[in-house]
Amino acid sequence: MDLGPLVVLGLIWLALNAIRKAGGRPSGKPRTPSRPTASTPPPRPRSLTTTTGADATQREGKRLEDLLRDLGRTLDQASGPTGRTPDRRLPPAEEVEERESLEVTPEARSLETDSRRAERALVDQDDEAEKLVARRIAAAAANAAPRTRAEHQAFDARIRQEPADQTATRAYTAKQLRDAVVWREILGPPVSLRDEGER
Repeated sequence: MDLGPLVVLGLIWLALNAIRKAGGRPSGKPRTPSRPTASTPPPRPRSLTTTTGADATQREGKRLEDLLRDLGRTLDQASGPTGRTPDRRLPPAEEVEERESLEVTPEARSLETDSRRAERALVDQDDEAEKLVARRIAAAAANAAPRTRAEHQAFDARIRQEPADQTATRAYTAKQLRDAVVWREILGPPVSLRDEGER
């Protein structure tokens, strides 16, 4: 239970009460106890003898001691529950723990399950190798025969029908040529070290 706000309010109330009483009462009178209760005995007033030469600081210390004593009694009386009273009794924490268990029974599960896979296609590498060898032999036999004049003319006609862009050389723009000359001057050897033909 948090008594922090109650303690702060009690301290403020007692301090204001003590300041008000100290301002309205002559300093020579001993302080009477404030509100004695039946359950707690009234505090004994501590009187300072005249032989000790009680000055203002000693009287103030006595008042502070009485104030702290009153504050302790007030806190002892207010140590009960704060806030509104509940409309039904709350069960003790032990009963709640006994009624509701957070433990669950372990469940054994096997992670080794048979997975359903599609049937694999059987591939015979020997059959594939035989087909590859047969294709290679047929291609070699087709290329081994000499070319006829008709085949040469058909090949020539097919080449001439292709667009000229595939065989044409790339043309450079004036800006690209200018940049090439500038970069040659920057990266090339100095003029004094060039050959006669390069100058």
